[in-house]
Amino acid sequence: MPRSASYSPPAAEPQLDRAARRARGVYYTPPELVRRIVAWTLDPLCHGPQSTLRVLDPACGAGEFLVEAYQHLAGALGPQAASRAVHGLDIDSGAVAVARARLRALDPRFATAQVAVADALAPAALSLPPFDAIVGNPPYVNIRQLAKALSREQVAALRSQYQTARGNFDLYILFIERALALLRPGGRCGLIVPNKWATLDYARPCRELLLKQAVLERVVDLSHERVFAAASVYPHLLLFRKASSGSDSAVATASPARRSALADGPGGLTPAALSADGLTIGPALDVESRVATQPLGQWTPIFCGTTGYAAQQTSRRLFEATASRPAETGACDFITSGNIDRYAIRLGNVRYLGRVYARPRLPIDVPELSASKRRLFQTPKIVVAGMSRRLEAAWDDRGLALGVQVFALGDGPADPLYLLALLNSKLLSYLFATRFAAKRLASGYLSINKGQLARLPIAISPRPQRLADLAAVRLRLGGCHSAGADASRKARIDALEDEIDRLVYRLYQLTPLEIARVESLFSAPAARAA
Repeated sequence: MPRSASYSPPAAEPQLDRAARRARGVYYTPPELVRRIVAWTLDPLCHGPQSTLRVLDPACGAGEFLVEAYQHLAGALGPQAASRAVHGLDIDSGAVAVARARLRALDPRFATAQVAVADALAPAALSLPPFDAIVGNPPYVNIRQLAKALSREQVAALRSQYQTARGNFDLYILFIERALALLRPGGRCGLIVPNKWATLDYARPCRELLLKQAVLERVVDLSHERVFAAASVYPHLLLFRKASSGSDSAVATASPARRSALADGPGGLTPAALSADGLTIGPALDVESRVATQPLGQWTPIFCGTTGYAAQQTSRRLFEATASRPAETGACDFITSGNIDRYAIRLGNVRYLGRVYARPRLPIDVPELSASKRRLFQTPKIVVAGMSRRLEAAWDDRGLALGVQVFALGDGPADPLYLLALLNSKLLSYLFATRFAAKRLASGYLSINKGQLARLPIAISPRPQRLADLAAVRLRLGGCHSAGADASRKARIDALEDEIDRLVYRLYQLTPLEIARVESLFSAPAARAA
């Protein structure tokens, strides 16, 4: 359970060393988040029959959620009902002992057997009587970490037992599925989970399951805050009710400017739609229903630069372009994501796999490159940065070699400069940033991958040449951060990009209100500077 920068775990909290916490996905939960999740989840249950109310934290740790649930129910229903209601499971016997002691301190009659040393993901947990509510902060352990901690047989068992254990799954996804299995019909669940559940490909089976078996009531996006100092996690507060849905469902969402605003109640919620493809926080901008579009991955093939083992091997082949080796025949200049601006590529000053190069070049005939990769590198192409605050695409007419987190686009049905104009427009950046919010990192950066890039909607224009012509003029002006970019040239760049944006808004048939929403995303200084 992730820990807040402003929050220290209770003195009684078992202090696992950092490696042990990481292996188990265990961190500590800010108390204001615990209070809000418990209140949202339990309040509706305090108005009906409560004689058999049962509340579970399936990964309870030292009992933060259990203590809050007890106190909340004791205030609403009385200590006797609260004491009967609270249940917890955890695999850490030390944490369970602390949780029991804390609950006994609140009510000496509390039955300690209600907090057990057990694995909520094990098949035996399915024999428990159904619960009215489940709350908690399940462990965040990705498949790579799991593979180090568990045997192949254990990982295979998880894949066979859970329909959501697909691809490079994370353990919290399985807890969402198990919560649905343990809830009674109409039961409620409130969890804090990484925002990745909402858009990443590995979580698609989880979203499909929620669509079939649950009604999402609320999603609060806290990914703009560093809620957990000890984990690179950008969290969502997720509240749902077990009930058949069967279709895309409306969800109340919020993205408060500060964590303390959670105490202000349900204000600031906006409707959103959950589909198997993902959840967009904030009002969805559906351009596909109004104009003819084609996903980028169908418009043109998308290629990656060097990746994985090949990236490690080719890094050893890089050499510096010097006076004695200025432009060696059969070698290409080498770039990474940081070399790409909108409409421009800056050569040199490359950071790659732990080294810094002044002007790296890569021999094109190295055995680590396939024939298709050599052709790709030597061919004119659009290149797209894989790490940036907004989409940044440029035209490569030099035949550049591409490193990790650089994508290349092949031939399409129209002038490639038309596509270049669209990719560098504010609208396409807005669509990517809102549809794939889980790819947002600290300081507003986007981590862009091939699968999500392929889903961007490209408008099929009967007259693409005007945008292509403007992109050609913009190319000649160079990058926004080029040396010698005087005020006059910057003003020309701004005016030209504004004209391109206006044409793109018109092409996608945006309303004035929708345009204002898009423009507001780029009003912050960091976005303007990107």
